[in-house]
Amino acid sequence: MVTWAEVTRWDSVPLQNAVGEVNAAYNKVIACSDDLRGINTADGWHGEAAGAAANEVDQVIDGLEEYAAEVAALRRGAGDVGDAISGVMNGVKEAEGLARAHHFTIGGDGAIIDNGPPPDTPEEQKEAVARERATIAAELRDRVSEVLKSATDIDDDFCLVLDRIVSGQTIDATGNDNDNTSLAAAGNSGAAMGSLSIPAPPPESATAAQNAAYWATLSEAQRTRLAVDRPELVGPRDGFSAKQRDIANRTLLDRQQSRLRHERDELQRKINEFPRTGAGQIKLNDQLEFDALKVDLDKLDGKLRGLDDIDKRLSMSDPNSPDYDPTKQRPYVLRVDDAGAGRAIVAMGNPDTAQHVATYVPGTGSELSEVNTDLGRADGMVNAAQQAGAKTPSVITWIGYDAPPGLLDAANESFADDGKHALDNFQDGLRESHQGTPSHNTVLGHSYGTTLVGHAARDEHLAVDNIVLVASPGVGVDHASQLNVPPDHVYSTTAANDAINITNFPRIEGQGDPLDPLGPDPTDPEFGGKTFTSDPGPRGPILGNSEAAHSEYWTRDNPALRDMGRIIAGKQPGH
Repeated sequence: MVTWAEVTRWDSVPLQNAVGEVNAAYNKVIACSDDLRGINTADGWHGEAAGAAANEVDQVIDGLEEYAAEVAALRRGAGDVGDAISGVMNGVKEAEGLARAHHFTIGGDGAIIDNGPPPDTPEEQKEAVARERATIAAELRDRVSEVLKSATDIDDDFCLVLDRIVSGQTIDATGNDNDNTSLAAAGNSGAAMGSLSIPAPPPESATAAQNAAYWATLSEAQRTRLAVDRPELVGPRDGFSAKQRDIANRTLLDRQQSRLRHERDELQRKINEFPRTGAGQIKLNDQLEFDALKVDLDKLDGKLRGLDDIDKRLSMSDPNSPDYDPTKQRPYVLRVDDAGAGRAIVAMGNPDTAQHVATYVPGTGSELSEVNTDLGRADGMVNAAQQAGAKTPSVITWIGYDAPPGLLDAANESFADDGKHALDNFQDGLRESHQGTPSHNTVLGHSYGTTLVGHAARDEHLAVDNIVLVASPGVGVDHASQLNVPPDHVYSTTAANDAINITNFPRIEGQGDPLDPLGPDPTDPEFGGKTFTSDPGPRGPILGNSEAAHSEYWTRDNPALRDMGRIIAGKQPGH
């Protein structure tokens, strides 16, 4: 077992330098292939001497094949280990940096030593500081554990490669046809044996911090290799880098499109071949089954439309595509899943490098089939943030939960409670995977999406700087202070003619108000947050309210969009 003290002294440079020298030796060996083919026994030479000469030649060829395999295995192993060590060194650097920043020390045995909070910590803050330090200590333990696990895996793998080389067990050259020998083929076999495995990641239930601790120990090459070889493992993982998640999820997107098209064709065939009467009518007792097939077909069409919309948005960032649009931010697919109503998490701009990051949570009726509308809103918020001075914003469309399918379902808090942990873990992952100076993060909900945001902030303590509530039916709290961010960082707006106003009844004293099950209107001055302006929207037949006004916050000239951009950029609305 490798110790922390040993790992902190590891250095990848000697191995990386050795690869060049070993490669030069390998190339000299491979150059002998043509010569070997010409030294077999001459035609017409027979007898005891000829047989002895042939045996000697065979031994020379077999020895060179084994040598080529051994040199190739060493070259591959040294290269892989040097690369892997660079990942482990990064894991050490991140762990030690986190420890220093919070006044912890990592002992030579990997123990986490708490050197105590700042001595001037106010009495009323000591309990909260203690909880925070316990969380940091747990993350440090995870990071040390992942570094040591990866280091031990590297050490074991390289020892196995070296043992095979030393014991002459890279290949068995005696079974080869020496009349057609290929030292390059022998070298390829040896190189395959010299490759290192990538340590297994934490379980699927791991937190974003645990995922990030593991990810920090991998080199860039290992991360990309894992994304290419195991996209289903990398794609949905909060805490892994957006770059590799995007690589993995684009592969998953292609697979899901192909599978759904096949399923759709099969379903359409069943519908076309469904038994009918002589008049071409569906028998009455078969009508329910036939209708169910058509419903399933509509769902498949919707999911395919959503996947195709994501695919088209990706093509807008490809200069070789006819859809290329240089004004659009490059998208990163952070999750795509057609199970149930479907999941889609797409970032406009890289959230790992962006200075300002916003997560947009849509509301009732949001699902994979409707993703194109939400992607357009994200594009609008990116532009608004840039106009407000944000140089590198990233706005993420987060369809990561089962939203209420209709208005009657939207009075139920269960959809928010079921999705709040996923949102919290995603926001934690953004913090964990971000590079350099921490970004300024905003979470923005629309309609029932604000209810989910509110429940997550109330119960999970979202890792965000700002909360923005657009057209909210209520967020599960009576006051902005209950959302675990400063009340002056909670912003809300509702259009004067928005139909949501019909559901925001005057609050009756006490929790569980049957007229207002989701909580009071966040734009109410008594809620305690800040409000910003929106265009009133078109008037409707019921008290002047309309459904159309519920969706116009992202129109180009709406002051609400301008102010959302300002908040994302770290500025105050209305200025």
